[in-house]
Amino acid sequence: MFDKAYVTKDVESIGVNSEFLPDIFCAGLESYGSDLCGFMMTPQGEGPHPTAILLHGFPGYDDPIDLAHALRRCGMNVLRFHYRGSWGVKGTFSFTHCLEDVKSAIDFLVDQKVVKQFNIDTDNLFLVGHSMGGFMTLNNACDERIKASVAISPYDFGLIGKIGHYNEKERNEAFEMYKTALAPLNNTTAELLMQECLDNGDKWNLPDKAETLASERLLITVATRDIISKKYLHYDTLAEEIKKYNKNNLTEKFVDTDHSYSNKRIWLAETVAEFLDEIINEK
Repeated sequence: MFDKAYVTKDVESIGVNSEFLPDIFCAGLESYGSDLCGFMMTPQGEGPHPTAILLHGFPGYDDPIDLAHALRRCGMNVLRFHYRGSWGVKGTFSFTHCLEDVKSAIDFLVDQKVVKQFNIDTDNLFLVGHSMGGFMTLNNACDERIKASVAISPYDFGLIGKIGHYNEKERNEAFEMYKTALAPLNNTTAELLMQECLDNGDKWNLPDKAETLASERLLITVATRDIISKKYLHYDTLAEEIKKYNKNNLTEKFVDTDHSYSNKRIWLAETVAEFLDEIINEK
C-alpha cells in the first residue's frame, strides 16, 4: 500500500503490528566485489512493498535523506547506497562503475532471498535519482524490471563528454566542478573523470537515447535557477528528443529553486510521491 498523503504526515502507530514498524537494515549489497555500504529503509505494514532505489548525486555531499524518509512514510522500501570508490566504499570511483553499481542494485532487489527479507513487490520497482543519480537513473530506466523512474535535475555526463571536444566553456566548468568533489572519492582525479566523459560521450549522451526513453514512464524535475544541471543544456534537448517519439510518458515539473532544491524540499517530496502514487495505484 502506497499513500501519498503521508509524505508530510507522520504514520500513526496505533493498530500497527510491532513486527512491521518502520525500520532500517544493512542491505548487504555488493557490486563487483565491493560492499556498497547500502541500507534498506523499510516502511510500516507487512507488505509486499513497492521499492525504490534512491541514487545520490556527485559525489554525495547533498544527501536526499529527507526524500527517503518521505517515501518510506508513504509505504515504500527505500534502498540507498554509496557507489564504488566513494565515501569509504572500497574500489575505484568512476562514472562507469557507478552505472554498473546501479545495475547491481537492481539485481539485488530481485534476488529471491532479498525479496522475502524485505517483502518487496517486484512488480513495483523504481529508480529515483538526483543530479548524477538522475543520469544513472535515466541510463537504467529501460531495464525491464523497473516500472518507472524519477530523475531530479539530471546532470548528463555523456552530453558533457560529447560537447566537451569542442565547447571549451562547458568542459572547463565541468572540470572545475570535478575538482571540488575529490575528497570522498578513491583512486581518481578530475583529469581522469573528465577524460572518462570525453571517451564515453557518444555512448552516454542522453538525447541519443530518447527513442528508448520515450517508451518508459518518467518524471523529470527541473530547477529553473540551477547553475549545475542547467535547463537549456541538460534538459531542453533531451525533452525535445523524447517528445518526438512519445509525448505521453514524460511528466515534466519545473520549480523556481537551485540545484539542491534548497527551499523546495517539501515540493520535491510531494511531487515525487504524487507521481509514484499514480503509477502504483493506477487501475
